[in-house]
Amino acid sequence: MFSWRWWILLLLSIIPWLIWRKLKDKQRLMEILFYGILIMISAIVLDNLGTDLMWWVYPTKLFQMFPPLIPADLALVPCLMMVVYQWTKTWKAFLIYNFLLSLFMAYLGEPFFIWLKLYQLIHWKLFYSLLYYNISGTLARWLVLKVKI
Repeated sequence: MFSWRWWILLLLSIIPWLIWRKLKDKQRLMEILFYGILIMISAIVLDNLGTDLMWWVYPTKLFQMFPPLIPADLALVPCLMMVVYQWTKTWKAFLIYNFLLSLFMAYLGEPFFIWLKLYQLIHWKLFYSLLYYNISGTLARWLVLKVKI
């Protein structure tokens, strides 16, 4: 606790929400937050599963009693995905931008966390993360639009 890595995790837990707060569409706030909550739930479930099955580990945690990487599960990933959801009106645009964001998170974001020694892969491949981000975003959008109608 209070190492430079811990401070990075703390900042990564707060800053995405501050940025998202400035960018949010107030007219669709509940819809966008519902989408974000679905992303958070799926991220927490996968993270707990992944740490329990030793697919990956977190050498540095924000809170030791919580296994998931809180900044990614509850801030970075949902905030980025909510921005994509908010800014894309059609399925075609959403699928393109969700895929691009998935590529960014899987092949730039996660390796950056690995380089910082905040995340260590054991039996997991970055390609699986690409699939997860893409599929979870698409399923969450589908569910939000089904509930909305």
